[in-house]
Amino acid sequence: MQTLFGRLPVLLRAPINFSGSGDNTIVAADTNGNRIVVQRLWLVCAGATNLTFKDNLSSPAAIPMGANGGLTFDATGEPWFITDPNTAFIINSDSSVQVSGEIYYSLAK
Repeated sequence: MQTLFGRLPVLLRAPINFSGSGDNTIVAADTNGNRIVVQRLWLVCAGATNLTFKDNLSSPAAIPMGANGGLTFDATGEPWFITDPNTAFIINSDSSVQVSGEIYYSLAK
């Protein structure tokens, strides 16, 4: 992992931008056998929906979101989500509403 000034990890980041229901790939699977380690994310939903964050858990729970509702998972030093190797990080929405935000992540073996 790259560091800034030899101590702070440099995280990769990507936009969260989808409006379809079902599975939405936020970070594509890394084909080098790495896991996606989500350190931080924020998002806003334009309408009511239930969001499910898919990582390596067998039965993730859905989070109900209201119209114009926001959600922040801030950096704590511990990852919020970790995928299995060669697996995308996905957010599932049960409604076709605009979801916008940003994700900060790293790749790890």
